[in-house]
Amino acid sequence: MDEAGAIQYKDKMHIDWLNDFLEWTPILLMVLVAVVFLVALKWRSGRMKKFLEEWKRKIVRQAEAGNPSAQFRLGRIYQEGDGVEKDPDRAEDWFHRALPGLKQKADAGDADAAFDLYDCFHEGLGAEKSDTQALHWLQLAAEQGKPEAMFDLALEYREGGLVEKNEDLFMYWLRKAAEADERDAQYLLAACYEHGNGVPQDLNLAREWYDRAAEGKDSGTEEEDPERAQGK
Repeated sequence: MDEAGAIQYKDKMHIDWLNDFLEWTPILLMVLVAVVFLVALKWRSGRMKKFLEEWKRKIVRQAEAGNPSAQFRLGRIYQEGDGVEKDPDRAEDWFHRALPGLKQKADAGDADAAFDLYDCFHEGLGAEKSDTQALHWLQLAAEQGKPEAMFDLALEYREGGLVEKNEDLFMYWLRKAAEADERDAQYLLAACYEHGNGVPQDLNLAREWYDRAAEGKDSGTEEEDPERAQGK
């Protein structure tokens, strides 16, 4: 092979190599991105697991020290078997121990305690079920500004469980909950505007509330709210 032929051969080899490289580059990049994604997902999962374990240890310490809100949370953990073996008896014991302190805190204006008491009397946790008591504590929690209580009260007025159905009060408490950034309330209010249920149909307002709900979901972090992270 003369010199010119050798140069042409080398050029062809370079071109073939370059074509092969360009052909495989997108696949290699996709594999690399997938590997990075899986590594990041595993790291985040491990970090979240570690955070929740520490949160549970903190709940146990606080519950044993007499914190009624922590006692209620610990009751939920044993009730649902969240990271521990389900134990209805221990759950009931912690719910029962939490009741006096929760009532004291709720009477002093603690909306979270009032909402916990609603759960206690609505579900019969540490106490006998009582619709009257459940409604009392739910209304108190909603009036004290608990967004989840506002939303649950709105649903009560829509479904007619603890109260008589009332469309006006349903929309009132639904809007209050949505304005307080309760995400499920925002989605439901958006749907009401989209379909004209309880309000005049307004697709612009529907889009605004859907967007606001989506923004809240994207910006929220599980570490700020462990209970949401566990699907509560």
